[in-house]
Amino acid sequence: MHVTRDGDAFTLKGKTYELAFDPARPLHIDLTFANGLGGELFVASGCDRDERIDTLVSLDMPTVTERGDGATVSFKGRTTLWEAVEYRFVCEPTRVLYSYTVQGKGALDNARFFEGFLEDDPRMEDRYYPYFAGPGRHLAHHRPWKWFAASTTPKFEKVHCFSINSTDTREVMYYQSIEVRVCGTRVNLGGDWLITPPPFLYQLRSSDGAKGLVNVGLLLPIDDRDVEEFQYLGDEGVGFNLTYDGYRRVDGSWTSPKLLLEQIDGDEYAGLDRYCEYLRAEGYVKPNAHRQDAPRWWFEPIFGGWGEQVFRSDHWTNYFGARSSGYSGSSDMECSQPRYEWMLKTLESREIYPTILIVDNRWFRPGNQLEVDTQLWPDMKQFVADQHQAGRKVILWVSPWEYCPARRGDDVPYNELLIAPRDTSRYHLAIDTDVFYPACKREKKKVHADLQWNQRGWPWQTYPNPFHKGYQKRIADKVRHLLSKDGLDADGFEFDYTHYWEAHRGIVPIDPAGCDDDGRPHTGLEILHKLLGLYYHAAKAAKKDALVITHTFSPHFDDVIDMLRLQDIYTDRKDITPQMAHRVKLAHAVAPGAPVHTDQHPMPSLYAWRKYAEAQPALGNPCLYYVTGIETTHEQFEESDFDLLRRTWSAYHRQLDERFGAGTSGVKQPRAAK
Repeated sequence: MHVTRDGDAFTLKGKTYELAFDPARPLHIDLTFANGLGGELFVASGCDRDERIDTLVSLDMPTVTERGDGATVSFKGRTTLWEAVEYRFVCEPTRVLYSYTVQGKGALDNARFFEGFLEDDPRMEDRYYPYFAGPGRHLAHHRPWKWFAASTTPKFEKVHCFSINSTDTREVMYYQSIEVRVCGTRVNLGGDWLITPPPFLYQLRSSDGAKGLVNVGLLLPIDDRDVEEFQYLGDEGVGFNLTYDGYRRVDGSWTSPKLLLEQIDGDEYAGLDRYCEYLRAEGYVKPNAHRQDAPRWWFEPIFGGWGEQVFRSDHWTNYFGARSSGYSGSSDMECSQPRYEWMLKTLESREIYPTILIVDNRWFRPGNQLEVDTQLWPDMKQFVADQHQAGRKVILWVSPWEYCPARRGDDVPYNELLIAPRDTSRYHLAIDTDVFYPACKREKKKVHADLQWNQRGWPWQTYPNPFHKGYQKRIADKVRHLLSKDGLDADGFEFDYTHYWEAHRGIVPIDPAGCDDDGRPHTGLEILHKLLGLYYHAAKAAKKDALVITHTFSPHFDDVIDMLRLQDIYTDRKDITPQMAHRVKLAHAVAPGAPVHTDQHPMPSLYAWRKYAEAQPALGNPCLYYVTGIETTHEQFEESDFDLLRRTWSAYHRQLDERFGAGTSGVKQPRAAK
């Protein structure tokens, strides 16, 4: 690290970047990487609490402390909401880590990065009342909050994001906004719930990508993960924002998560690999304790009945007409023992022998998703035994958030739940920018805005409380029954709909005294990790080689998953293979060595199915969702399609023989196509 000084000005030169401070711009610091990407960063990031807006009162000149081959640049200041604040840039040879510490008390609303507000903003000196045209102020024009913000000047044109959405949007221009979050929806970009949560990482790029990229990765400590969204907020000036929604309380001192900024000379996947490797090396995530002993069957071909279930419903027939309702019609009623026995018998008659069978939505009774529906499955225990006799493993589809009385958990008592009081929690915070006009003489406080249920989630009154000891025991007992030989003897779970957590304030435990953490409210990443962990550890206790499948594409979940599912394929593309290959690369980065469930629902056409079926063995576990034909177009399979499956699955089994040894598969092998 080379440091040069000129009065109060200074420049730090690392191996791949230059960080410079000019006292003529005392609120900013210039960070430029060797590839020319970076920005003039606003130093005094705002940290809002208790529904109020944090604004900067004063900022001292920075100090530079050199240590070994690095240095720390520190700014001390004062804001309207915190007694003292310190902003730090820890400069290592090839990376910069930014964070800040606040002193005071309150409940965090959000933590901004490289963006904030000024208490005495010189731009407001020539502003008076906002007299814009309208019948009243409430209907007249309001300037957007970005107009009043002190932000970062970007030295990049595009931002890459690893959230997966149906439109396959991966990049936005610097002036647009995008987010990665736990609570995705079926609305944003055609649906961004497909991997929830994705990696908390953005990448800054030039317009043509020729300069490489710069990683901007969030480093969340394991004991401070009550966050919902990590947002990139674009405009002429840009910034980042982390939402807490009041779930993180500060009493004395709090240090924000660090932002890791690092030049990457390779592509976006090299950047993602680097970010995930850093998280693992520095102890920000826990490693998986079971995957190193993964049995062969975890990697073998999969059959899931959901695609055939939807094929037999009227969903896609009515999709373009007014008669369409719901997301899958009556497909759940096709999940029955006779139907699955027929599906498997039909496949076996074609010499297609999947090893992993996923019994999808819904094998359980309507009021309780962890109890067998004996009307649809009159003898599910015998069905499982029959599959075991054939060398097959049975995985049960589960939506973990739904095991509560608000959805499908009619035996869960009230005290084991979280509650969202309708009168005190059903809102989100917004900024009425009139508070920034001195003439209005208003406190810089946020306003309550109505939640949009069709966009944000499901209006449940209660949720499962995974921190409650009673709920923990209930899950352990249910899982033991479903997986142990004394019970159903199934072999694991496929968890879906991990986005079914409402991202709003005020969800609290009904019985705080019964919780293992003194009843502290939680949200987002932390509560989802706890919930999946209950099932995961109970599954391993019931059956050592139980398989747990999720679509949580975040390294923070690597310790509570065995397999990652590539998730649904809602798209307007003719060939979905490139999209799925992209998802596979994400899966390998966030969960190294994990098998990959390659999915097949919903396939856009038989053409797309054929292209993807040919490619699947190179991407992960080959997976089949259909027996008769394609659910969307109702094109039916031909004999050549079963030849394709026999050929590709035979070749895939030979690869597994080389890895695990010949004769180690418990299921019949398909014959090669003639």
